[in-house]
Amino acid sequence: MNYYIITGTSRGIGEALALQLLAPSSHIICISRTLNPRLTELATERNSACTQLAFDLLELKQIDSLFDEIVRIIGQDHQPNSIALINNAGMLSPVSPAERLDAQAIADNVTLNLLAPMTMTAAFLRAMEAWQVDKRILNVSSGSAKFLLPGQSCYSTSKAGLDTFSKSVNVEQQTKSHRVKIASVYPGMIDTQMQSEIRELDAETFPHVGLFIQAAEQGQLQTPAYTAEKLLALLNSDDFGSEPLVEAL
Repeated sequence: MNYYIITGTSRGIGEALALQLLAPSSHIICISRTLNPRLTELATERNSACTQLAFDLLELKQIDSLFDEIVRIIGQDHQPNSIALINNAGMLSPVSPAERLDAQAIADNVTLNLLAPMTMTAAFLRAMEAWQVDKRILNVSSGSAKFLLPGQSCYSTSKAGLDTFSKSVNVEQQTKSHRVKIASVYPGMIDTQMQSEIRELDAETFPHVGLFIQAAEQGQLQTPAYTAEKLLALLNSDDFGSEPLVEAL
């Protein structure tokens, strides 16, 4: 059985990833604040194992307990083929000039976009260290880590940090006998709720809002399904992890 642990599966890319992975040979462990009944229904139809765990990733100190449950689930299989973690959950807000940011908004953004995937990765590495199977971590980053726009300082900073963290873990894993392959990936511009939130902003708060409206109107946004297909092709490829930062799918 191939195991996939995915965060943020209630909608968007996370849901699309889970939907494409539902198969008899896979067990999907979905982590999100709200459960997704569509995944449960389709898992039954496709004879696939799908476990949904309701969890708020802002609660960093509870992630070790979350992984205790994940290990219990996977541990029932004495010969798993592979185990993968996809850190997908993220948030765009707050979008505004830096002088208007408040402490709680900054903390929530950095916690969900950076500290949660860091903590999830650390827990994964500890829990899976002795397992002699194919182990992989895909961190969903953003081109905003490299291409900076006014008003996105929190989002860009947290994603840049995620890229650096992925590179650092990749270096550490090179000396391990059963190393975990890891990569941070820019998925492109996708037609998700996050994009809808950007297009609803006023020009004073986000001066480049017109570019995002234009991209949507001209059909330049990828669908979550297309993006999920590309991400999974990368994750399951033989050379995954050879480059810790993938800027184009």
